[in-house]
Amino acid sequence: MLTRDRDLLKRRGVTHGCYVRALRSELQLREVFDRLDLARSARPFTRCLCCNMPLRAIDKAQVAARLPPRVREHHARFTVCDGCGRIFWEGMHWQRMRRLIDSLGAAPQVPRSV
Repeated sequence: MLTRDRDLLKRRGVTHGCYVRALRSELQLREVFDRLDLARSARPFTRCLCCNMPLRAIDKAQVAARLPPRVREHHARFTVCDGCGRIFWEGMHWQRMRRLIDSLGAAPQVPRSV
């Protein structure tokens, strides 16, 4: 559990937790990333944002009918979640997240979401 509430961390049901000192979200992310040494183990873009199931690469032809027209025109690489069926591609959100993750020192990985 990550929290800024010290009393919450003292509850009996909490077995693993970290108190986050920073107030701003960007600094909180850096703090947690550094404290938990996530640069070595981070595997961004490998799990579904909706259900956390692993993503797998899929051929564009297999998902083309389900893509918005502009995505179909401008993107070639896709992943899919076998759990909930969401399709991911390297759109603007993916690019912003990629820059953020790179700034934290994490190794690059795979595509972005619907």
